Amino acid sequence: MLTPLAEVTDPAALTVDGPERISAVFAAQRAAYSPADSPSAEERIDRIERLERLLQDHYRDLTATLEADFGYRSPDQILAADLYPGMAHAAHVRRHLRGWMRPRRRSSGALGLLGVRSREYAEPLGVVGIMSPFNAPVSLAVDPAIDALAAGNRVVVKPSKLTPRTAALFRQLVQEYFDERELAVVTGGVEASAHFAALPWDKFLFTGGTATGRRILEAAAPNLTPVILELGGKCPAIVLPDADIRAMAGQIVQGRLGNSGQICLSVDYALVPEEHLENFLDAALDAAVRTYPTVQGNRDYSAMISVPAYDRILALVDDSRASGVRVLQPPVHAAEAPSPERRQLPLTIVVNPKPGSRVDQEEIFGPILSVYTYRSVDQAVALVNSKPKALALYVLGWDRRSIEHIVTATSTGGVTVNAAALHAMSGSIGFGGVGPSGMGRYKGGRVGFDAFSNTKAVVRASRLLLRLAGDNAAPPFRSDRARNNLLRMARLPRPAEGT
Repeated sequence: MLTPLAEVTDPAALTVDGPERISAVFAAQRAAYSPADSPSAEERIDRIERLERLLQDHYRDLTATLEADFGYRSPDQILAADLYPGMAHAAHVRRHLRGWMRPRRRSSGALGLLGVRSREYAEPLGVVGIMSPFNAPVSLAVDPAIDALAAGNRVVVKPSKLTPRTAALFRQLVQEYFDERELAVVTGGVEASAHFAALPWDKFLFTGGTATGRRILEAAAPNLTPVILELGGKCPAIVLPDADIRAMAGQIVQGRLGNSGQICLSVDYALVPEEHLENFLDAALDAAVRTYPTVQGNRDYSAMISVPAYDRILALVDDSRASGVRVLQPPVHAAEAPSPERRQLPLTIVVNPKPGSRVDQEEIFGPILSVYTYRSVDQAVALVNSKPKALALYVLGWDRRSIEHIVTATSTGGVTVNAAALHAMSGSIGFGGVGPSGMGRYKGGRVGFDAFSNTKAVVRASRLLLRLAGDNAAPPFRSDRARNNLLRMARLPRPAEGT
């Protein structure tokens, strides 16, 4: 019977893992891994099915602990963003896994004419470490775990310390469904996370903030651990002049207020044609009230994860007001008294933040939306390019030439046109950042499988090649013919006679 962890009033009372326990779990998986004993397709599919069944059987328990960890969070948000993606991803991977495991033919170039054959074999890397963040501690643990298990690896997950009840429940459930040498979950605070990141993993995936991402790389460097970083940044949305302003403002606001903006893919700032600014602002404020008639005490409106996170957003708002720019909130929400106990903050729009201000520079990760005006698409592109490369870019409108120009003239992890975050949900396109927003890609079906595999090149020479090469297979060549053939292929002139 499950311990009712959602009812735990003092998360500090929960049992957490220390460095010794984490090292023991890692050692057990390392001992169980052998290149000579790669899991079969049936074993891998069984592991993925068990993880999928874990989510299906216990989605209510996980929903309850996530609500308890946040204080306020919509059950619909939890199902749609935290639990269903893993179920859908597992089903997709199971359907295609056998085909992905087959060796892939590759061109042998001109040597193919001589019977040389090239293949790529996907082999497991070994033991994979995954650290998931507080804003989606289950889905951002399960998604990469599915890819790593599909590739035949053994996996250890470390959820965020900021969602301790959910982490404890997830560990309890994984222990029930898995042998610890297949998939394990460890928990703990800063010390546990630092120790976890410093272990000699065969691959490591971290999702979270840029500052922590830098520390992860430092910890991984001594072991030369290959790392996938999924970070974030200030994701922009460019609203084109031909867009339906009211509809697009509503779409941006609904996405921004999902989980109170604590989503790495939500719109951090919008760029709006100067002539449409007032219409956009009115529509955005109206959309916030239509979506959430109240904020304080609203079970469907997510709280900030912690008091420091809550205080940080308040400080950003105060800094913007002090700079003299327009700061707007829906009047009905602004009239509600803020509560540090509830940690629920209304949508706050900052219009044309001053360059260099905190809202202009920092990733907000809260219910603040910056709105900049532009006079030409080139000006909007220039503003996007003046900031660090983000995880996502959104283009809202229908002008094909402008859309293509924005896509090709900017650099971000991915782009979605006229929708929210679809590039992160595709079954065939890898998801990841670029530069400050991350490195490496996973998800996207085969992309995720390859991310946790070693694609080993295997080339088979033919009898014909060996017969033709003879003593001229390698320098020094014993015939002018072999030497001249190499010069011809390199497009170099033959040496003059007698040299």
